[in-house]
Amino acid sequence: MNTQEQQPKKHNEIVSYLIFGVLTTAVSLVSYAVCNSWLELHYLVSNIISWILAVAFAYVTNKIFVFQSKGLSFGQLKREIGLFVTARLASLGIEEVGLFFLIGLMDWDKNLAKLLMQVVVVVVNYVFSKWVIFQKPKDSAL
Repeated sequence: MNTQEQQPKKHNEIVSYLIFGVLTTAVSLVSYAVCNSWLELHYLVSNIISWILAVAFAYVTNKIFVFQSKGLSFGQLKREIGLFVTARLASLGIEEVGLFFLIGLMDWDKNLAKLLMQVVVVVVNYVFSKWVIFQKPKDSAL
């Protein structure tokens, strides 16, 4: 594939990632608000519940629609899911520390802090997904 053909594909991937990133963020924010405001769970517990729901949604949409990973073998699914969950645990750690700092220490609004941390998480997750989890095999032709 030449460079001109790669540009639209790369552009479509980034646009798809952003669209599904917004939808994943919506899943995370809505479930966080329900847990935190309606169910009155602690903000860190609410965040973990929202994380679980968002990760499940994100894996499926990233695999199928964004990075178009076709492999369905047990080995490939085990590798992808393992790396995906590990990467998302790392970004969860970043988010939890950020929320603790912004809400617990700086007394920010809980929802504003969550929104800010979601922006950070989307960027970190794209890097992990693009260059680690859903890597396409290199073309053998030079």
